[in-house]
Parts: sequence; structure tokens; C-alpha cells
Amino acid sequence: MPLEECVAFARQIAEALEEAHEKGIVHRDLKPQNVKVSAQGQVKVLDFGLAKALKPGSGVGFSSDLPNSPTATFGETRQGVILGTAAYMAPEQARGAAVDKRADIWAFGAVLFEMLTGKRLFVGDSVVDVLGAVTREPIDFVRLPPGTPSPLRELVSRCLERNPRNRLRDIGDARLALTDTVAPPAGGLAVVAASPQ
Repeated sequence: MPLEECVAFARQIAEALEEAHEKGIVHRDLKPQNVKVSAQGQVKVLDFGLAKALKPGSGVGFSSDLPNSPTATFGETRQGVILGTAAYMAPEQARGAAVDKRADIWAFGAVLFEMLTGKRLFVGDSVVDVLGAVTREPIDFVRLPPGTPSPLRELVSRCLERNPRNRLRDIGDARLALTDTVAPPAGGLAVVAASPQ
């Protein structure tokens, strides 16, 4: 994906999450399949409220795509229950711990990484392998394209902090970072040289 398009789409995803977070809604399942782009370049983030996707009264819901989404769930969203798509889950979410808006910030970072590289950040042969990678595998930021501006690299890194206390605190900060550091001035994208690694 061209850098300018990636930044524009990422900013719109951040805006959608920011609006949801301001209303007390945590998405819990941000992934590329839940982001749609219109022909006019308008981004829509879909499938908010994962718990609402469960059949009312059944107490059990199953994803139809189990290798990509360990969403076998029991009861309501609570600690000890895994909800979401393995490759985009925050480490605390993958462990079944209680999550807050910082889980969406992690997923945003994983989606942004994928937009920049064209490759999924965490892969594995099974859901267990993917969850293991999410919780333990070192993140190889060298996989980001060489021309990725350093402020964008920093943003991805801050979103993908495994410890939620060290993670970017608010998705609005991501939106501002995208706007302030790599936003297009009147004529086009401001290109900032990536720092050597």
C-alpha cells in the first residue's frame, strides 16, 4: 500500500476508534476484515461490540473461521474469556485478562504494521501458535519498509508495546501523530527520512 494511502486510512481508523472509545466502547476485534474502504477512500470500521455478535441466550458463540479467530466464548465478556482474532489480539487479551481501550491500540498497531509491510505481524499453523507468537515472539520492526518515516515507525512501536502500561495511552494520540508527523501539507505527503537501524 502506498505510504500516503496507508497514512490516510490509518488516520481514519484511529478517528473511528477514538469516537468509539469516547463513548465507552472497546472494539476488541479490530482487523483488516473489519475495515472497509469506499471507492471515495472513506474508511469504515465494522463489527463493533463483539459480544453483541453472540446469539442471545445461547451462552455460546463460535467463529466460522476458527484458525484465524479463537472466538469460542462462554457467557458475557469477562476476565478469563478469550474474544477476538488471534493475530490482532493484544497480549493481555490473548491471555484472557480483562481488556480496555489499549487492546484496540495494540490491534491498530498490528493493522498498521500489516498495511505498511503487506504481511501479517503474527502467523502460525494453529490458533495456539499465533497466540504464542502474540505473547512471546519478538516483533521484527526491521520488516517495515526502509522508507517508512521514523515518526511512523515510532507510532507502530508504541502501539505494539506488550505491556499495556507502556503502550500508547489513547488512540487520539495516534491520530494526532499521523496528522502532525506524516500528514500531507497542502500539496502532498511530508516525507521524513527513516532513521538508520
